[in-house]
Parts: sequence; structure tokens; C-alpha cells
Amino acid sequence: MPEAVVPCCLLPLLLLTLPSPAGSLPAGGVDLIARTPYSLDAGSAVRARERLIALERRFVQQQPCAGLLIVFVQLPGYLAGDTLSLAIDAFAPGHRTPRLVLRGDDEAVAAALPSIATHADRDSYCVVLVLLLPDLANRALLQTTARMFPLALKLLLLGSAAPTDEELSAARTLLAALWQTERALRALTIWYRPATGPLIGAYDPFDPPAGRFYTLAGPNRTDLPTDLGAFGRRMNLRGSAITVYGFEAAMAYRRQDIDMLPRTFPARRPGSSQASRDALLDALFGADVEAVRELARRMNFTPVVHHMRDNFGFRMANGTFTGVLGRLVARDAWLSMNVYFLKDYETRELQFGAAVYQDSLCVFVQAAGMLPDWLLIFRCFTPTLWIGVWSTVVVVSLCYLALTQLIAIYRPAWEHGKQDTGNVSQDQPQQDLTGLVGQIVGALLTAPTNGFHRTTTHQKLFVAFGLIWGLTITGAFQGSLVDVYTTPTSMKNLDTLAELDASGLSITVTAPALIVDVFGTERPGSTLGNLKQRLVIETATNRSAAYGVLGGHTAGLIRNQDFVRLSTKYLGRDGTPRLHRMRQCPRSYTLAYLYPRGSPLYRAANDHTLHFLQHGLYAKWQREAAHIVRANRALKVQRYAGQAGRTAGQAVTLRLDHLLLPFMVLGAGFALGVVCFAWECRTMMTTAVRNQR
Repeated sequence: MPEAVVPCCLLPLLLLTLPSPAGSLPAGGVDLIARTPYSLDAGSAVRARERLIALERRFVQQQPCAGLLIVFVQLPGYLAGDTLSLAIDAFAPGHRTPRLVLRGDDEAVAAALPSIATHADRDSYCVVLVLLLPDLANRALLQTTARMFPLALKLLLLGSAAPTDEELSAARTLLAALWQTERALRALTIWYRPATGPLIGAYDPFDPPAGRFYTLAGPNRTDLPTDLGAFGRRMNLRGSAITVYGFEAAMAYRRQDIDMLPRTFPARRPGSSQASRDALLDALFGADVEAVRELARRMNFTPVVHHMRDNFGFRMANGTFTGVLGRLVARDAWLSMNVYFLKDYETRELQFGAAVYQDSLCVFVQAAGMLPDWLLIFRCFTPTLWIGVWSTVVVVSLCYLALTQLIAIYRPAWEHGKQDTGNVSQDQPQQDLTGLVGQIVGALLTAPTNGFHRTTTHQKLFVAFGLIWGLTITGAFQGSLVDVYTTPTSMKNLDTLAELDASGLSITVTAPALIVDVFGTERPGSTLGNLKQRLVIETATNRSAAYGVLGGHTAGLIRNQDFVRLSTKYLGRDGTPRLHRMRQCPRSYTLAYLYPRGSPLYRAANDHTLHFLQHGLYAKWQREAAHIVRANRALKVQRYAGQAGRTAGQAVTLRLDHLLLPFMVLGAGFALGVVCFAWECRTMMTTAVRNQR
């Protein structure tokens, strides 16, 4: 926590003078708190001073803060100004402690408190409010003070000589209301003027069954609910019911979605019942759920978890908040069960705990689908290898043909010593170019060839090495063909933001806050700027954004850890995924738990959360949940694939779909042969008719 809440230049006494009703303060509007003799008699003044000093030693000196800010508030109708001087001398002696003094009517004090809370650290435990009150009738001002400084120590000094039953009842009602409406726990009512000694009224909301108000004779008790020691890791809520709102999300998965492990992982946690107060926790699993359950065990409270259909929530145009954010802002919940992105949610009424982990916000689109079986044969080799294979066939065939032609021209001159190569070549039979090409291509493709009895040595070498090359390529092709037929292969999916930009798809989001920062502040023209222009808010709250993605009309945003669960929910009948997560994610966020600002549980719960992280508990819970989700997906994919005849490790029955391409080539060849045969027959008949004429 911050140690200094006021600059050093404010160490001298700072007096804030506020408008006040006539007669309550001097006409000039400035009260210098004159050091005149006390209006009380000497004995009463000494006794009051000693009691105030004892209160200061008990409640101020024991604050584990290097720098305190003490705010004195005096309302009209209290005792004379010398009583305020007594309080200042007791709680802030000399000029060592920063202090502020507010004197005025109720409205003026209420108007000044927000500015003080703005300049001071309103969430700090190192603020002490000393309120000098004539009575407890002005509850609105006290609730405003508690709202502005929820964690500050609030000492309500009452000027009556001895509390009556009505005053004790009013104190009980006030402290209970401050707790129920503002979650203000560090508030005490103090009557320091009774003859028998000071009387302190305290309220313990965690005392079963519904809180307890009690009084103490003197400040010597060491275990008050306002002590900072009660807000640390040893905070004991004694089984109190703590309201928590949550929903199913990443690391808070529904147990009923794990439908492939019904016996080892039932839909509800073993030993739980539908009527239990933590029924939602029993129906979920994941790191977030285990963290809340472990917090409840260590801090000894009973979590009452309510399901929130609006999920995380966001700020609406009228300034109100929906979802869990709305419950936290309204202080209806103590903490969020789910972790939130560490970002600006357009309100100062929330505060984050320690960073838990990081996760990416990714784009998911409709999966491209599976390749038709008749195209699988092309997946045996990569496009580069296909080009290399056929280029090799063409180049080797041309080399073979050129070398054969050259040898056919110059070989007679080498053998007979004749100079007229033209005459010699006329005596030699003309080479069959089609036959030559067929020889080398057949060898390269390991196809049967004919006519090798008249080949020369160089032709035999070409054919021999062509056969070796062809055998190697054929073996690799056949081995890869088995893998291609037995492994489902999809067409190319969108994997980069540039490809998403080129596709023209809109991007659906469910929270307007994501529009601000998910694609940064890029301007249109760049990839991120163009994508930012295509963000669309999902208005149909009764259906998931995944339905629009499944139809191929839009893309969606999802946390990286949550995609496995979503993709398992939308599998095809043959086990193939219908959704695809892009590899390039636009943004990464740090995630943390969210609390209402000034929550009394914040310090203790945050310490426990840090303990979970330092000792690897949270990482363990994450791994276990991810393993269960992946195992369920693998089993479901295997079952669907088995039903579709794609079971891994088993023989695949080749169907006409697999060999459709070879049959198409064969059919095209037969059709071409029939056409050629018909043309030759027609030509021959035409020639015969002409000859007869």
C-alpha cells in the first residue's frame, strides 16, 4: 500500500474552511482553532486529553504505515472549538503527521470529501478519519464518507457524556448499515467523555448468524474487527455467506460438457447436491473454480455463487453496467469467479487483483472443410515436389531424345569413316521420336516398355537410372498415399490477419469494450485498421456468436484457452472440426480477478491468490482442466471418426471416391481412343471410296 498520501509540503497543519451556517463558525469564515484556554474545566480537559491520547496509541500508532493522513471532520452542533484542538493535539501531535481539517455544515463537508478522495489514496488503509459528531442522526453523510474511504479507519467521536439505549441502538443500526450498503468494516463509535472511561462500539459482521454489535470499556482489547491484522492472509470469515457471480468460460468449464467420461467425470461434483449453496461451483471445473473453492476453505467462508447469463458485462450508453461488472459496481458481489482482461472498463469503482496469467484473444472462423477423397492423391507430395517430379521427367526425356538423335546422326561416320554424313544418314532408318519418348518416360514412371533390343549403351544407362529413380519416387508415393487416405486432410484455412482482411469477413464481438483496443489504434489502410472497421457488436443475445461463424458469414473472437471447448461442441459427424482458430492472434491480455473498489476481502484474497501462483497451484489446476477437455475432445473425435469409417490405426477400405481420379483418367483415355478410332475409320472409308471411283 502507498505510504505517503500527502506531499511533504502539506506536513504543516492544512485547514480547509467550508461554508457554514450562521453562528457555527466565525463571521470571517476562517477558524484558526485558537489555542485559548479550554472551555472545559481543567480536570475534564486533562481527562479528555488522556483518553484521546490512549485512543491514538491504540488505533493510529499501531497502523503499519510509514505515512498516515489524518482527516478531522467537525460538524455543527458539536462541542466548542477547543475540543477539536484536543483531538488534533492527541491524534496528530506537532507537525509530523499530515492532516486535513474539515469544518462546516453537512452539505459542505459532503461536497469536499470527493476532492480529498481524488487527491488522496482512497483505497489505502493508511487514512484515518476522525469525525467529531454531535450524534448519529446524519446517516447520509456517514454513508458518503464510507463510500469515499471504504478502507480508511473511521473513528466516530461522540460528545455525549454517556450513551443512552437509544444512542447504542442508533450506533448498532448505523454500523450495520455501513457494512450492508458500503462494505465498510473499519468504523467505530467512541464515547470518550463518560466518567467511567471511554466506551467503544464495534460491529462484527462475520459473527454468526447475522453479525453482532458490542461495546468495549476502553481501547485495550487487541482483536477488534477494524485492525489491519484481520484483513491479511489470516482473515477468518467464520462461515459467512459470500456472494459471488460467475458463468461458464475458459477455466470455468461445465462438467456436463465432458460427456465422454460419464463415470470418471460425472456432470456434478461427487458429494454435491442440486440444492447446495455452491451448486454452480459443483457443476463447473477449472482453475477459476478451484481458486474460489480454495479461497473459501482458507478464509472460512461459504461461497454463494450465482449464475450470470450476461457473462462479463460492459458499460452501456446510459452509464449502467451489465453482467458481472454491473454486480461488482453495485457492490452486490464480493468478487468475480472468472478472471478478467486487465484493461480499462470505463469505471473507477473496480480494482484488479494480482495478475494470474496471460492469454491471447484470437479470431476463429468457419473451417475450410475436408478435401474430397478423389483429390487426396494430390496431397501425397507437396506442390513443390510435384513440380520437381514432372520437371525431372520432362528434362530427362528431352536429354534422352536429344542425345539419341545426335548419336544417330554422327555414329555412321564414326564407324565407316565416311565424310558425307548426309548420304549416310539417308541410308539409315528414321528414328521413331514417339517410341524414344515412351521408352524414357516409361522407365521414369516404372511402366513396362518395349523395343530395348535395339538400344545403345547410353540408352540403356538412361533407362537403368530412370528405373532406379522411378522406383524411389513410386515407393515414396505409395507410402504417402496410405497416410493421406487414413489421415483427414482439410483445405487451406485462414491463418493470418492479412488473409482475414482479404476475405472481407466481418468480426462479431459481444462486448463493446473490445472494439476500443483489440486491434489497437491503427487507422484504416493497414491490416489492423481495416479489421477494426469491420468489428460488429452481436445484438442477438439469445444465441451464440458461433452460429454466424458456422454459416461462414462472419468471424468471431475467443480466448485461446476456450477454443478447445468450443470446437468440441461443434464437431462434424465424421469428427472433423467445423471451426478453425487462426494462428495469428491480434492481441494478448493479462488476466486477473476483479473486486469492488474498497472490498474488505481484497487484501486477504489477493495474498492467497499470490500464494496459489507462487506455489504452482494455479498452474496445476490449469493443466488438469486442459487435459480433461483435450481428452474428451480426442475421445469424441475418435468415436465420430469410427462411425464414419476413419478410425485411426485400422485399415481403410478404398472406395470409388478414393480412386475416382484414376478412373476418370482411364475413362478420358478410352473416350479419346474411341474418337481417334472413329476418325481413322471414317478417313479410311473415305479414301477407299475415292480409289474406287
